[in-house]
Amino acid sequence: MKLQIVSEDNLIIKDNEPIFITHTDISWIPSDVWAVEWDSEKNGGEGIIEYREPAKGNDHITSLGIYSQAITDHAAEKLAQANAYETSRNHLEEVRRWRRALLNDSDWTQNADSPLNSSKKSEWAVYRQELRDIPETIASTPSLSAKALADDFSHSGWPTKPS
Repeated sequence: MKLQIVSEDNLIIKDNEPIFITHTDISWIPSDVWAVEWDSEKNGGEGIIEYREPAKGNDHITSLGIYSQAITDHAAEKLAQANAYETSRNHLEEVRRWRRALLNDSDWTQNADSPLNSSKKSEWAVYRQELRDIPETIASTPSLSAKALADDFSHSGWPTKPS
């Protein structure tokens, strides 16, 4: 495992996955520490602590010690950010955006110069109406949610495009 901590930037990088810390308290990092780098595969685990004051130099470390808390904080922050993102989502608006895209992609089927015969044109018209009815379908179907449709654009609740 590789771990980097840059306290001033509120940044923890674990195995090349950076997370800016915005929800988790990292005040446990000593105030004189600028950064910590750790590689568990290097010589059985070694790293370096860089201090804010150049005169203090750097410390070579062979155990993570208190900095192992960064592993927990990385995971906690990742979860907190995912939860914050999910809470902020407007699922119905995401469904409407996808529906608009599907309607735009099928506009050509209803043009007078469309190469489709009248039977196929009717199939596409029904499909397009089903797309327009999606918000009402969600509201009237207890087993269907905007979140389910927003999370999976291949969900069975979406109308089937004519072949």
